[in-house]
Amino acid sequence: MECGLRPGQVVMAPDSPALDLTLTILALGRIGAGVFPYRSGLDPAERLALAELAGVEWLWNPDSAGLVPLSDATQTTDVSPESRAALLIKTSGSSGHPQIVMHGYAGLRASASRVNARLGVTAESTWLCCLRFSHIGGAAILYRAALAGARLRLHDGFDAPTVRRELETHGVTHVSLVPPMLARLLDLGGRAPLSLRVVQVGGQALSRPLAERALAAGWPIQLTYGMTETGSQIATTGALAAEDGGELDTSLVGTLLPDVDVEAPGCGASPERLRIRGPMLMLGYANPERRSGQGLEKGGWFEPADLGCLTDDRRLRISGRADDIRVIGGTNVSLTKVAQVVQEAPGVSEVQIVAGPDPVWGHRLTAVYAGTRDETELADWCQTHLSGPECPRAFLRLERLPLLDSGKYDRARIAALVQSSGC
Repeated sequence: MECGLRPGQVVMAPDSPALDLTLTILALGRIGAGVFPYRSGLDPAERLALAELAGVEWLWNPDSAGLVPLSDATQTTDVSPESRAALLIKTSGSSGHPQIVMHGYAGLRASASRVNARLGVTAESTWLCCLRFSHIGGAAILYRAALAGARLRLHDGFDAPTVRRELETHGVTHVSLVPPMLARLLDLGGRAPLSLRVVQVGGQALSRPLAERALAAGWPIQLTYGMTETGSQIATTGALAAEDGGELDTSLVGTLLPDVDVEAPGCGASPERLRIRGPMLMLGYANPERRSGQGLEKGGWFEPADLGCLTDDRRLRISGRADDIRVIGGTNVSLTKVAQVVQEAPGVSEVQIVAGPDPVWGHRLTAVYAGTRDETELADWCQTHLSGPECPRAFLRLERLPLLDSGKYDRARIAALVQSSGC
């Protein structure tokens, strides 16, 4: 406060070391200021552009001058404390263009309290956080642990052997992962640590083979659905198990959290774009004045690009994204569906589908995958399990698919590998 930092202002801070950022977030929260975590090592020019986009007043530079002023103005003097931006997170957004999402204190508390109640997070819980705080999946864990008084084990990013060792030696009860992280942990072998009660898996679709592999090793998997704009999850399953028909259905991402509204058709109809409303929804996308409401519809609704439906018992099913559809030979093809089918092939551990232009068919699909099956064998398998327009025309096998620092697949790099390979 002596430096001039005031309630309602925002401080930009690196997401590593995670402990330093944790203390910074908690301290800023006590005075009513907000935080914008950014990826450590971010190019200074890009960092400045993000700060200007969000009207950030301060930069925390732990290696040199400490708190550095970026702007003289307080952007939020005309709003109530509950409507001030408490947390800003950069995301690609539903449009695919970079956006900065603003969350208020009330929304963060609403999310944390409902998730804690659903997952049984208490002062006796230990949550291991290996998701970076510059992503909502990591930042949300801090608020949940703080609200419940739970123990928090912090990691600066994900390293499978280190995470596995911590899970086994520190009585961890809760952990959040994206599917590639889960796959890396399973590759280490062995049964799930006995202390684990909840392994939340979200961020992208979990394939049925990977889910079956995890359950066979005793991992207590719970699927979750949400995004940066919803303050992390808005729906979650109980412990994952086979449906009455005897098969896992990993497109069912669970029942909605209390007070969450979703407009979607019944699952007897074709899936449509969701509309979401709830107390944990973002204030809006950032702008230099940090005005709320940008990106939200009248009535506080948010429409992501995700396609879905609601079952008769009000469980949410996700069927891919509206921007994931490609027209091939006059047929609408879902890249998500193609990836899910190819993932079922024996000997395939990871897969992403890249759609490139084709002068005759409109698009040409390439399957980028890791596994033991060679390209010719996988092509033959696809011919018998996918329709003509859905069938990839090229295959690129890698030892491992590249990941972002969030743990998700690096789609831009994967697409570049396809282009450079000539597939």
